[in-house]
Amino acid sequence: MKHTDISLAWLLSLNFAKGVPYVVVMVISLLMFRQMGLCPAVVTLLVGLCYLPWVLKFWWKPYVERVLSVRQWVMVTQLLLSLLFSALAFAFPSVWLVAVLLVATAWVTAIHNVAADRLSAQTDKKSRHLLARELSRKFAVVVGQGVLVMLAGNLQVFYRNDMLYAWRLMFYLVAGLYLLMFFWHTFVLPAASSVSLNSSVAASLSLSIVLFFICYPLAQAMIAKVSILFLTATSSNGGLGLSPQEFGLVMGTVGIIALTVGGLWGTETVHRLGTERCLWPMALSMLVPGFVYTLLSYFQPRDLMIVSIAVLTEQLAYGFGFALYLWLLRQIVWRELGKSVMALSMMIGCMLSGVLLQFMGYNAFFVLMLGLGVLSPLSLLLLREIPIKE
Repeated sequence: MKHTDISLAWLLSLNFAKGVPYVVVMVISLLMFRQMGLCPAVVTLLVGLCYLPWVLKFWWKPYVERVLSVRQWVMVTQLLLSLLFSALAFAFPSVWLVAVLLVATAWVTAIHNVAADRLSAQTDKKSRHLLARELSRKFAVVVGQGVLVMLAGNLQVFYRNDMLYAWRLMFYLVAGLYLLMFFWHTFVLPAASSVSLNSSVAASLSLSIVLFFICYPLAQAMIAKVSILFLTATSSNGGLGLSPQEFGLVMGTVGIIALTVGGLWGTETVHRLGTERCLWPMALSMLVPGFVYTLLSYFQPRDLMIVSIAVLTEQLAYGFGFALYLWLLRQIVWRELGKSVMALSMMIGCMLSGVLLQFMGYNAFFVLMLGLGVLSPLSLLLLREIPIKE
């Protein structure tokens, strides 16, 4: 096998390994906690805590290579992930033990992702390597948000609606997958180079820039979590009543493909037209998800095709608009600190969304999010202070 083929093999598997735990912690846990009987406010609070490692990443990231090499961190964290997923399977039906283990899984996942990114960055910058990394990450989301959710749904049917047993079997499967990943990467991962992590951040960050990175994605961060609950909630509770299998197809497959296409479309648009010409059209596209879910919550269609088209539309628009945010994040001086502020926005949105939903219901919540979505274009007024590298 050629050296390039070997590089592609471990790049694909390593970047796939990055995505699945994140989806388990941030998406699957929402469905799981709801089936365990927790109210939306508690569910989003618990899941919101899992963003804390990414919020604090700018602080702990410089210490990663000081303890172990990035290759060693990849191996250690993959073994720990296998053990944590096994422990999660044993933890049922204790809600709080499951919650503690999920938070621990989030921390290990964040460290694994930092080490995996650092190791992947050692490869040359060939376009096929970059494409392989991106596609493998998206495939991991499809597997996690689509295949694993559908598998859990089928297991619930097979075991006569024994939901907890189905989740337990799913976690055993994921634990086995990461044990295999550990052994595979033991043989194929290259040695880490001695180049240190780039952890430099600016000494100060203005309040206006912090507000931009918080406000631009805030409404979408809230919609992202509540939309999962909305799609799977029963019609008597104001939702669309999708089964886990239907949710896996609609959001985990159709939605992820649309999100990927929208992101690529947005990135290409910024490259071709320049940042200044793209600011307002791309920011305004962030209003589409709130509009789509307001209509869905009002009319509550039962046709799966209509729901799929709606999700495709809002994910395509969201991917297009969020590409601008990610593009600006890559251009600024304080990239790592900006990523932490972005994670803080996601954390705040997640925690607030369940509380608002608890008091308002789905329809009123999405109407509020449609109004709150104007923060995305309005936050552009703060961009004059950001050093954009054209």
